[in-house]
Amino acid sequence: MLKILLIEDELIIAKDLQLSLQKDEFATIDIARNYDESIALFLEHNYDLVISDINLKNSIDGIAIIEKFSDIKTVPVVYLTAYSDSKIVDRAKSTMPFAYILKPFNLAQLKITINLAFLNFKKHEENIKPSDENRALLETLTKREKEILIILSTGKTSKEIAESLHISSQTVEKHKQNIRSKLSLKTIGELINFTMTSKLFMLSE
Repeated sequence: MLKILLIEDELIIAKDLQLSLQKDEFATIDIARNYDESIALFLEHNYDLVISDINLKNSIDGIAIIEKFSDIKTVPVVYLTAYSDSKIVDRAKSTMPFAYILKPFNLAQLKITINLAFLNFKKHEENIKPSDENRALLETLTKREKEILIILSTGKTSKEIAESLHISSQTVEKHKQNIRSKLSLKTIGELINFTMTSKLFMLSE
């Protein structure tokens, strides 16, 4: 089970996310509402991932907190933001986040984004460069097919993918067949290799 630090100063939102992500043992969530709580928890625990709202009410925002974290340890970061403003995104990029998600979002989107963050973190750790050929092929996939490819590449089964996206296992299998056909790939290993050399770094819609 994943251990995640959630930095969110709106307690109702934080508690809702905590309950939702802890359901079905997807993750355990610790909540921090400001800079001091965030640093204390980050130093005390070994987190697999950090989810941080960019826009916190106090003077130190989520980006500044992640900048401090990077001096301690590098972990995958997912930013939550209500804005897709290029200046905010560019500032956030300087802290090397591995995914973003725009508010409002649903639980399925957040889980996909968490999986995307782990995928991008692995690419970074292994210094895997994106392939121009794979980037072009990626554009032949629908949004749903990209979502399934992301989750599939983290080792999830069709049943687990179906549960994350709230669709049937049969629907997942059909999408997997379409993905294989469009990419001319046959095995799960080939699909994972394709995903690892494709540029899947974007703001969630």
